[in-house]
Amino acid sequence: MASTKKQRGAKVPRSSFRVTKKQPVPKQPPAAKPKPAANAKPTAKAKPTTKAKPAAKAKPAAKAKPAANVKPAATAKPATKAKLAANVKPAATAKPATKAKPAATVKPAATASIALGEITVPSGTLAIFDIGLVGYLPREALEPAIVKATVPRDRALPVIGTRVGTGRFGDCWDHVSIVVGDGEPTHAKKLGEAGVDFARLICMDLAALDHWQHEDSLDGKADFVFWGRDEAVLARVMGAQKMKEGYGWTNLSVADAEIKADAAARKKAENKWLVAMDLRPHTHHFRALAAARASKLGAGMLELAGTKLMLLFTSWGDGVFPIHVDLDAEGHPVAVRIQLAGRTDVQPNRAAKR
Repeated sequence: MASTKKQRGAKVPRSSFRVTKKQPVPKQPPAAKPKPAANAKPTAKAKPTTKAKPAAKAKPAAKAKPAANVKPAATAKPATKAKLAANVKPAATAKPATKAKPAATVKPAATASIALGEITVPSGTLAIFDIGLVGYLPREALEPAIVKATVPRDRALPVIGTRVGTGRFGDCWDHVSIVVGDGEPTHAKKLGEAGVDFARLICMDLAALDHWQHEDSLDGKADFVFWGRDEAVLARVMGAQKMKEGYGWTNLSVADAEIKADAAARKKAENKWLVAMDLRPHTHHFRALAAARASKLGAGMLELAGTKLMLLFTSWGDGVFPIHVDLDAEGHPVAVRIQLAGRTDVQPNRAAKR
């Protein structure tokens, strides 16, 4: 019995096992698993497809409306205006043609000859050269720089100048002539070229050059003059007097003038001042220059050894200036012409007149 009881007891688990088999009904949740399928939310996730709204951002294509703005075509109106402007330009170019009329009016009247003075050449040989070179070249070296011409010796020879007359250099000399004969020039012969380093030329009797005193004072006196950017500062330090050309002193003894010049040179070097200086002993050169500076025409005369000479500023500064003899139809000399204007693209050196 006991064994049977054991067997019955062993059957209990089977019956319980069977009871548990009936529990699959509550295991319906797996069947409920279709709910995820029912969860159309993933399909709702198709909203990203609705995100095709960026495709709706084809509104930039709608921005093509500016392209539809045919306003550029409206800008074609300036093109029509260009036609009017083009029509105006020919009319505007006609104005220079009217301006050509003044050019047609030749202005030789404005460039009429101006009397500068007269010279005498008793030896019959006229010398034209830069007199400033005498202080740097011995007579032998100076000779090739002198342009010579044979001229009448028995009378005074008028010197006349003709200005450029027009343009920015209208007040500069075109040429200066020494008149030696009557008649009208028809052709010319070149005599040579005058090289100028001191912005001045002299017209004198060649024989009088032997009496020229270029460096030694004639009266034992001298002037000292300076000018430039820092002239006022140097004048205050030196106690110099105001002058037409700048500052300085006149009629000093040569020794005193040299002392002033040396002191001014030291001050200039120590302070790096920008000034130009000129020690001027009362020589023939000084007197001729003084006469030229005093003249509104830049030409001064001086008597020397029984002759009369003329020193004139070129008005162009330094350069090489051709000299011609103008001849009439029969080949007779009419004038010795110093041709000063030629390269009008060069700015005249006004400071050279000092």
